[in-house]
Amino acid sequence: MNMRVLAVISIAILVFISACAPPAVKTTTLATAKYHEAAKLKEVAVLPFEGTDGMEIAAEMEAVLASINLGDKQYFTLVDRTRLDRIISEMKLTQSALVNPDTAAQLGKMVGAKGIYTGVVTVSNINTGHFNEDRSKCIQTETKYDKKGRPYEGPCIKWNNYKVHCMKRTANLSVTPKLVEVESGRVVYANNLTGTANSSACPDSSTPLASPFELMQRARQIVKQKFRTDVAPHYVTFEIKLMDSTDGIGSKEAEKKFEQGINFAKNNRLDRACELWGEARILSPNAASILYNLGICAEVTGDLEQAYDLYKKADRLMSSPDDRVSSALYRVSSQMQQQKKLKEQMR
Repeated sequence: MNMRVLAVISIAILVFISACAPPAVKTTTLATAKYHEAAKLKEVAVLPFEGTDGMEIAAEMEAVLASINLGDKQYFTLVDRTRLDRIISEMKLTQSALVNPDTAAQLGKMVGAKGIYTGVVTVSNINTGHFNEDRSKCIQTETKYDKKGRPYEGPCIKWNNYKVHCMKRTANLSVTPKLVEVESGRVVYANNLTGTANSSACPDSSTPLASPFELMQRARQIVKQKFRTDVAPHYVTFEIKLMDSTDGIGSKEAEKKFEQGINFAKNNRLDRACELWGEARILSPNAASILYNLGICAEVTGDLEQAYDLYKKADRLMSSPDDRVSSALYRVSSQMQQQKKLKEQMR
């Protein structure tokens, strides 16, 4: 598998910022897991979590791990749940014992896992409160007359101000999953993950108050998404603004090709835009906008070293710092530094 492609690009599309602004490239890249040690342990088992709905939430976390696929390959291998439950039953382990790292490591060795997830649900509740909102209603309007003397309703001249009683419902969830490395017994990952979901409604609201079940599902989804990015490589999407200024372009022909490239970019044809900017560079090799846009072309196709070189050249041609160039240099430099970690995580 081409690690450069995995690390940098899965798709690039163009979107408009506004009619007057240059287009921007929206690109999706593969980022490293936030917790490197957790991402390297691929054969794992998930024990029931302690706390309210701990078994159910642990099952959902297990489903998250089982659903991660990168490069057409399942990222984690999970120990069979039936086998794990049987051993827990045979050992007569209590819920509190399962959270103990030593017990988790012992279980991991018995089922052939390299990592064991345990956890605690520290908060799981629904809070409901009441509040008031101000309203006003017109109770008298001015009567006006048109040129033919016919009356019609004019602006409001008397208002009735009142309050309506509303309700707010909030779901709060806090889960602390832990990953124990079986071989060493070390806790290599532990993070307090929180999720909050709100809903409010008044008697005159068009949308009804969300149910407690719906809100808790939203809170759980937030927690599961945080867990997903913690323990495995994940795709992130960001936007890169192009440059459309012709300042510094040394010939009319180069300027023409550069502008043609911008037009192609605006019509979702970055491939042709990059070709035209490449031709423009031959005619005008020291134009910052051309070099910068070509840097974007290199970045979205996975050539980070070339992208960094082009951004650097564009930066040196600037008379003052440019936020787009500075961001590009930082972004690509960070991606290059993460390559080693990503390669280890993707093994």
